[in-house]
Amino acid sequence: MILAYIPVFVCLTLLVSAKWSFSYFGLSCFEQIIFHLKVPLEGTNTEFITDWIKKCGIKALGLTIIVYFIQSWFFPHPFVFILCAASLIWAAHTVGMFEWIINQFRKTDLYETYFVDTNTVKMTFPEKKQNLIYIFVESLETTYTSKENGGDYPEDLIPRLSRLGKEHLNFSHQEQLGGAHVLAGTGWTTGGIVAQTSGVGLTVPLTSHRFKEGVPFLEKTKTLQDILHEEGYQQEFCIGSQAAFGGRKFYFDTHGPVKIFDYNTVKNQLPANYPVFWGFEDEKLFAYAKEEITKMASKDQPFHFSMLTVDTHHPKGYKDRHYQNQYPERLSNIIHESDRKIGEFIQWIQAQPFYKDTTIVICGDHTSMAEEYISHTYDPSYDRTTFNTIIHAKNKPKQNKNRKFTSFDFFPTVLSAMGVKIEGDRLGFGTNLFSDQKTIPEKIGYKRFDKELRKQSKYYWEHIL
Repeated sequence: MILAYIPVFVCLTLLVSAKWSFSYFGLSCFEQIIFHLKVPLEGTNTEFITDWIKKCGIKALGLTIIVYFIQSWFFPHPFVFILCAASLIWAAHTVGMFEWIINQFRKTDLYETYFVDTNTVKMTFPEKKQNLIYIFVESLETTYTSKENGGDYPEDLIPRLSRLGKEHLNFSHQEQLGGAHVLAGTGWTTGGIVAQTSGVGLTVPLTSHRFKEGVPFLEKTKTLQDILHEEGYQQEFCIGSQAAFGGRKFYFDTHGPVKIFDYNTVKNQLPANYPVFWGFEDEKLFAYAKEEITKMASKDQPFHFSMLTVDTHHPKGYKDRHYQNQYPERLSNIIHESDRKIGEFIQWIQAQPFYKDTTIVICGDHTSMAEEYISHTYDPSYDRTTFNTIIHAKNKPKQNKNRKFTSFDFFPTVLSAMGVKIEGDRLGFGTNLFSDQKTIPEKIGYKRFDKELRKQSKYYWEHIL
């Protein structure tokens, strides 16, 4: 008799987990789940397993026991089957599965109409090539700056980044500090990085098998790394976790070559109590970054160094030895400390001999997935965007305020910031924000763009994957 309630436990677990996943992970779309089912998950922070057991496993078990007694005393046997069916339907609805299934049968001509194949675009680099340092900051939002600066926190959690944005260049959706909107296929780390460096989203078809180990990642797509490789750049990607997680290593292995510096690179040199959080913390990441950049700068070739921070990762962030309890929320304090580290790192770069020939890009990889923190701390009506600033750009924008733009637009924009001339000022779904060209959202709006990205495209299969 008790064994008959195992399906009930499974169904209730799925129901509870579906609700929990959105509050814990802040899932941006069901495509995010499909993508992560297809890529390596090694190096995942295991803290979420403990939290899942506490908040989902135990709760589902308790509900199953309650159902057992209720059914035994009051209801006929079919109640169990109705409950299971209802739980499965509600769980699928909660994670957006039904909408995703419908979109598998919808077709779009978005790619044929607006997508520009980077392989066909002529680009001209300046005679003196700029180095590029690209800092992807985990979950960095404009939201974290003060309301006075265009954010939604009473004080400025990111004063150093805000100052850099004002002193240098910030592309904004408003008159104050602002940033890019995140659309389908770009709302998690790999999706955000790929969008910013290729102009392509990761709206992966269910039947695609092109994200497995040894299989080229977006083989037909020409990326920032491919372009810089052709121009003789040294390239490195530095990260404090295992680069294989989420397919990041596959992406950089396919497009480049790009040297990978991750947790596995230095794990034998770390203290016995490691890994911590996702691998090693940002304090070590910035120290390693200084060493690696110094090595690259000592060579005759121009260099492209990109890195991804981790301390502000959802759901709770990482408290290192510099953590100070200055604000009511744990993550607010971690964000503030991350701002201090990034500010110090930028000061170090600016003091180096190579700075005069270097463009620096700081950008959030996506908006935060720390749903509980966001919903309890900020106004739900606030228009959330990823923060950005470009330092030492070799170009001046015609309009950098009150723009409608997305993660895709950083691809041509970063190249333009390096002094590269791009024929047509379009690459992938991206538009060069330094130019007078309208972005796709400025032509058709965010809502329609996002809706079309979720549909199926023959072009995506044949020319991008």
